[in-house]
Amino acid sequence: MDSQKNLMLALFVFSLVATSVKAADPDPLQDFCIADLSPKPGCAAHMNGYPCKDPATAAAQDFIYKGLKSPTIITPTNPWGANAKLAFARHWPALNTLGVSLVRLDLIPGGVIAPHTHNLATEIVFVTSGELYIGFVANSDDVSAPNKLFAGMVKAGEAFVIPRGLVHFQMNKGIANASTINFLNSHNPGISFLPLTLFGALPPVDPGTLARSFGINQTAVTALEGAWSQLNGAFV
Repeated sequence: MDSQKNLMLALFVFSLVATSVKAADPDPLQDFCIADLSPKPGCAAHMNGYPCKDPATAAAQDFIYKGLKSPTIITPTNPWGANAKLAFARHWPALNTLGVSLVRLDLIPGGVIAPHTHNLATEIVFVTSGELYIGFVANSDDVSAPNKLFAGMVKAGEAFVIPRGLVHFQMNKGIANASTINFLNSHNPGISFLPLTLFGALPPVDPGTLARSFGINQTAVTALEGAWSQLNGAFV
């Protein structure tokens, strides 16, 4: 019964995102534009989004996505104790131009989704099981609340909204596994994980710059770069 209630709440939250929140993407000019992800040899054009495949070839299965239904088995080698399954336009082509996307998070106790941003979308995190510590930090130049932390424990059946572009995180401080379904108002919301962006950049950011910025020595910077550079491309 609880799972049915949570599903109904999730559908309600999604309806709010789809109808009440202004999409970050431009309005579509057609009913749908299923992304054509196939490579085009010799085509040098770059588009803001993906080209549409021939709508005459569209089928009901294009609009069904099954990639979020099962939890991820998190192994001891997972550095965060957490996993994200993405449903952006590049994973679910039917989302192309529709201004929405989904993410499923699974976290074991102690698991964390490292601080990151979605520069192109507002996000609603709907907790489907367990409980999570979720928060975001206001911008440094917010005159009313510079760098103010907004965070709290969010339980199953509850939701937390994260304004577009702000640094945010999730952590499982409970004793049971936790899962969420997250709704974003862009078919390509963008992801910038702060540790990965700074310490996993290719080519590397100058170690002296990072050392001075974080008040640490270059030996620590080198160690962090070695750890995070191995994860480059993990969220493509």
